[in-house]
Amino acid sequence: MKTKMIPLSLTLALAFCAAPSHAARLDGAPPAACDGLKVATGPAGKGYSKLYADLVRVSKNTMPLCEVNTEGGLDNLTTLSIKKADVGIVPMDALKKMAEGDASIAALLVVASLNSNYLHIVTAANGFTLEGPKKYGVLKGDTRTVRITKMSELRGAPVVLVGSAQLMVRQLDKLLGYNMRYIDVDSDAAAFQKVRSGEAYAAFSVAGWPHGQISRLAQNSGLTLASFDVPTSSPYSVRPFSYKNIGVYNVQALAVQNVLVTRPFSGSKIGDVAALRQLLERELLELKDGDFEPGWNEIKSFDGNVEWTRFAGVAAKRK
Repeated sequence: MKTKMIPLSLTLALAFCAAPSHAARLDGAPPAACDGLKVATGPAGKGYSKLYADLVRVSKNTMPLCEVNTEGGLDNLTTLSIKKADVGIVPMDALKKMAEGDASIAALLVVASLNSNYLHIVTAANGFTLEGPKKYGVLKGDTRTVRITKMSELRGAPVVLVGSAQLMVRQLDKLLGYNMRYIDVDSDAAAFQKVRSGEAYAAFSVAGWPHGQISRLAQNSGLTLASFDVPTSSPYSVRPFSYKNIGVYNVQALAVQNVLVTRPFSGSKIGDVAALRQLLERELLELKDGDFEPGWNEIKSFDGNVEWTRFAGVAAKRK
């Protein structure tokens, strides 16, 4: 069968930024005072929240910034749209898709091109057992072991989706016509357990490399990663990654560019955003060379080519 090229309209998710010890909150409690930029990140302790912590370290708190923890890149777009954050990290595909129906999202400006998000396809290392139809209507059917090693083997399969993958995989499935059956969960731990139990053939989770939850799995976790073997096109690419802790090497994964975006401002916050961009430029070599997240090493230039309007503000002194 001929494989179709896919102009994917996925939504991945993640986020990033910098902040002092206090954090803005979205749970109804009043946010702590923040005399600076509120930066939308993601879940505490995951990918871009870790990048955020790195930026705090190199900034030595010279800039007033506050972290707004969200569910990830897709949630960051909503958070920016309702003015609960000033800047945040989003994947380019999510930005383009969500801008189609939201003028406030369409008005966001790209401050810097960052690293990539990756679609992680978690499957059972030893496969799972399927029972065939009963013989003569009463006898137990023959059994067979199925092991999922690549995306194209998931046609019609039950799959579990975490966070941003809940929309991303639905969009992907719509284009592929795989008719997968979805189970939405709130955490990677819950998703992985459904794979172990055989309730789902695979779990989809989106994160920068290395994925925090996956990098903490033990060799005997019973889990592995399947490869992304579906042809794709811009803004996506397919790149290899490895997780030595579970014996996975050079598995192909779908990747999408992340960008730092800002709401369009007309006052003093223009200078704050410009200062944040200058901080990134000034500290990039330290972030690459020091004991910081590997995601920084993916960044060749903060001016990496993206098809979106750029932020062009200049730093201004506060009065």
